[in-house]
Amino acid sequence: MFAVEQGEPHRCVLVVMANETSVFPIFIDSRPGYLAGCSWASLLQLPLSSGTVLTYIAERLRDSIPHSPRVVRSFEPGPAYDEALRATGAVSKPSVSSSQFWGCLDDYEPSDWLLFIDPRCFPTDGPDLESLLRGLDETPRLARHIIAMAPTAAGTSERVEFDAAQRVRSVQRYYAALTWNVARGVACSMIPVASLQMVPDLPFGSLLELRNALAGTGLPSRDIPVSGGVVDLELEQSLLTLNERGVGTQSHPGAGTGTAHPTARLIGNVILHEGSEVAEGATVIGPTVIGAHARVGRNAVIAQCVVAPGLNIADGVVARHCVVTSSRPVQPAQPAAVDVEVEDGQINLHTETPVHYVYPWLKRAVELVISVTALVVLSPLLALVALLIKLDSRGPVFYGDPREARGGRLFHCYKFRTMRVGAHAAQRELAAAAANQVDGPQFKMKVDPRVTRMGKWLRLTSLDELPQLFNVALGHMSLVGPRPSPFRENQTCVPWRDARLSVRPGITGLWQVCRHQRESGDFHQWIYYDIEYIKNQSFLVDVKILLATLWTGGGRTHVPLSWIISSGRNEYV
Repeated sequence: MFAVEQGEPHRCVLVVMANETSVFPIFIDSRPGYLAGCSWASLLQLPLSSGTVLTYIAERLRDSIPHSPRVVRSFEPGPAYDEALRATGAVSKPSVSSSQFWGCLDDYEPSDWLLFIDPRCFPTDGPDLESLLRGLDETPRLARHIIAMAPTAAGTSERVEFDAAQRVRSVQRYYAALTWNVARGVACSMIPVASLQMVPDLPFGSLLELRNALAGTGLPSRDIPVSGGVVDLELEQSLLTLNERGVGTQSHPGAGTGTAHPTARLIGNVILHEGSEVAEGATVIGPTVIGAHARVGRNAVIAQCVVAPGLNIADGVVARHCVVTSSRPVQPAQPAAVDVEVEDGQINLHTETPVHYVYPWLKRAVELVISVTALVVLSPLLALVALLIKLDSRGPVFYGDPREARGGRLFHCYKFRTMRVGAHAAQRELAAAAANQVDGPQFKMKVDPRVTRMGKWLRLTSLDELPQLFNVALGHMSLVGPRPSPFRENQTCVPWRDARLSVRPGITGLWQVCRHQRESGDFHQWIYYDIEYIKNQSFLVDVKILLATLWTGGGRTHVPLSWIISSGRNEYV
């Protein structure tokens, strides 16, 4: 059932409610490598701000799924394990091992659904309940999996193809979020009980393995990419990151009820869970979370850590930026400061703090004013050109080719159409016939049969580029920057791609005004000048490039690099 709650004016909140008798939550518990040797601790029991991983997830489910969760574990617990789970108030039934859970399926009706949650693949916005619970009564009853996509080294993965003589034929690159579609993990799965009852010996200790095993049986399913950020809680750093970002700060019984000696120093955001204690002379620097019934010894120093519940830290111990699971933790020789950044929905960790410049923001504001003003002033010319194109050849006035913007996001780069309809398909035929006259991934011909009569004049005067002022006004492009390229061209050189996609593409740029090897092919110049611009971008450099664009007639001649960047080399060699 779906209900709409009335809130602030012009705002409504969608609340997803599951049938009270149909959906039962199952939490998968594990013991990551950084908890090795801790028979009394598990991932669900680890502190997460004012609660634990278990209470955080249970709180997110409580309003939509009234049943208390059952815990399935992938390890053999100590004697106090179930007691600790029940003490949170979130779990009422004893835990079962992953190998025993198949026998527990008889406790449910065949028409019921099981909502599996594996906190190792942890969505920072919580489980996507709306996607999982919508349309449970529809047929066919499809299993649903909230999946996280696997990252790739340097943002890309490569496949090399060889011919019969073992010579390299091609290198195909696959980029994350564009052509790389491999699941890294499964955060949640909604699976009909009847489907599980028909297949014995399923791997309930891992949702990724469970998804793959069910797919092998022919069970219909649907994968839903995680909608926000996701972290891997099998990594120690991920738990620290969640606590640093304040994830899980909802109130929880017992949170903040620990004690600290009057001589102890608590600096910054320090959370003491129920029964925890900070002894005489100890120093705790936040963000730090001290788990339930843990004790920090006298004169100990705990900085930016998560202390496992029930741990008794020895006197005088120094622990920094780690999950403390031992009374005498071993510290790295040279701990590095860690900076946290969210990019494309993923939490990334860096050892250096990025430098933030004011100029990109100033550049965007100035270009918005210039582009809107230019569109208004040039509107009669734009209308005249549009009319001539329409009279000259069949097809639309504008051509919007998909290009990659900052961060690899796709946008339509608008130009006046200069080619006949179907030119893109014809390019593949011309490329196959070896008609390309330049190197690298680009395609150019001196006499291109696809260009219309009006198109030749527009290209000669560079008026075909004027509609890109709309892209500048919309924030897709800048007046000055690397040439906007389609995905296929950006595959060729990974460092070049990463550099040029760190800024907005431009209508004109350093390569256009400095290139001087057009006849022999200048792909390496393209790489060189793009990177030089990104390293040296400034207001003065942009003004010089705009003036050089006018001087060279849109790049038909060239100027020396030293005219634009005084500290650069005179020419590309």
